[in-house]
Amino acid sequence: MTQRKSSNVVNQKITRRVHLLFYGGALKVGDNSAFEFSAKNVRKDYMKYFPNDSIIFEFISSAKTMVDIINNQKKGNVASLDLFFHGSKWGLYMYKGSSMNKTLSVDDVSNNNLNAGLYGGFTTGLTSTDASEEKRTIDDIDFSVFIDSGAIIEIHGCESGGDLIFIDSISKNLSEKIPNGYVIGHTTKAYPNINDTKVNEEQDYRHGERAIWKNGTVIKKTTKQGWLNLKGL
Repeated sequence: MTQRKSSNVVNQKITRRVHLLFYGGALKVGDNSAFEFSAKNVRKDYMKYFPNDSIIFEFISSAKTMVDIINNQKKGNVASLDLFFHGSKWGLYMYKGSSMNKTLSVDDVSNNNLNAGLYGGFTTGLTSTDASEEKRTIDDIDFSVFIDSGAIIEIHGCESGGDLIFIDSISKNLSEKIPNGYVIGHTTKAYPNINDTKVNEEQDYRHGERAIWKNGTVIKKTTKQGWLNLKGL
């Protein structure tokens, strides 16, 4: 008689974390194209380092659309959020109707109230003009969808990593929303032509000085190019 050895099989539920990449929102087709190529290069890195995770890659023309996608994620499931838009310390600029095939004019924006940006808070939101009903602030985001520790938000836009004197900047406020995570933003103007490349497919905003925020404080500034390893910070 053959005696079979009993074995305990443990079924493990594997959670695929989500990486969100949103780009666009600019008046000019050329700017949106640069954002797209840059976003694709960041996506390549996520596919390399996190091959089993899910990636959501979307062109965005209003903060409402972006916030709705974020808030529709499962609680504790979003590991990273990358934002490719024109920006500043106050917020990120998006115009309703922006696209990859038609440039909008300043008159289009003012005549139709197309400003649908994402602002760092109520006060900075008041600075917007020609505002659309699809404008939002970061207070509209449900941050419970982010993982509890180590979440990363990176803003690939001009001067978004700086701070303001009398009111808080978008990077500072975002970092306080994910106190156990990190927010990365440029301290100066950002350009897509890394290493002075003339090849569109090589465009990448991850160069120049970037500030790393954690819970309302800049913990490091770096000029390292490309992917940043934040372990140990």
